[in-house]
Amino acid sequence: MKTLQVFEPGVQTVYTIEVAAQLAQVPRRLIVLYYKHGLLSPVTDPAGSGWYFDDEAIRTVRRIEYLRAKCGLNLAGVKLVIGLMDEVERLRAELRFHHRR
Repeated sequence: MKTLQVFEPGVQTVYTIEVAAQLAQVPRRLIVLYYKHGLLSPVTDPAGSGWYFDDEAIRTVRRIEYLRAKCGLNLAGVKLVIGLMDEVERLRAELRFHHRR
């Protein structure tokens, strides 16, 4: 008899903007700048409960920094590249789904 395994996601860790900046190794002001340019989203509403970020946001900041420092992109270029990378990943997931059918 097969048993059903239920997926239970782990507890999501969230970080204050200060801790997120330390983990991503960037100044706090860059996190604010990336938020203002629509490159980064906190997990909470900054106007309500303050700035809190998850692990995905830390990875995003590191990706932004790589594109800026190593590839020489400005913020508009970074936004375009990240959007394209996200679209490629979405399409890959869609292909995987259709191949499983």
